[in-house]
Amino acid sequence: MSTTEVTPDERDALAAVGRSWWLLLAVGVLTLLLGFACLIWTTKTITVLAVIFGIYLLVSGIFQVAQSFSHGVHRALLAISGILSIILAVYMFKAVSHDREAELLALFIGLAWLFRGIAELVVGLQSKGVDGRGWLITGGLLMIVGAIVIFTWPSLAIGTIIVITGIMLIVLGFSEIVGAFQVKKLAALA
Repeated sequence: MSTTEVTPDERDALAAVGRSWWLLLAVGVLTLLLGFACLIWTTKTITVLAVIFGIYLLVSGIFQVAQSFSHGVHRALLAISGILSIILAVYMFKAVSHDREAELLALFIGLAWLFRGIAELVVGLQSKGVDGRGWLITGGLLMIVGAIVIFTWPSLAIGTIIVITGIMLIVLGFSEIVGAFQVKKLAALA
């Protein structure tokens, strides 16, 4: 069998995906629209992300507190983590109501980048003789520098992240749209 022949199972799978090519197209269009929305309504996007993040913190906090009643081993850790999540959710909602969501969202992202950067740097420094060690050290240092930039200019940093995300979503959306038409074409050949 040559490498260009398609088995009946592959043909059936390709035909099934090909019949649903419009779903891939719809996802591409939605991704494209979301990217344009990020670029056009940057401030509103930040607010929406802050609200979604606040809801996430609240819901996960409630579930962690509830789980703390049923777990014997990590009961205190789950309860503390859940209560902290709920408190952070309240602060996020308060920040949104006072138009300070960009600063608080930046703080969360900055802390995440700082901890991740420190972890990567430490792993990189301890991985003598391992392939990719330089990438870990460089990545860790860049994450730490990124965190410092976010802490220094929170609103500008979050706005920049939203704009970059918007551009990435637009590129991804175009790619998904082209891919949908390619799948349709390939399915027609099967």
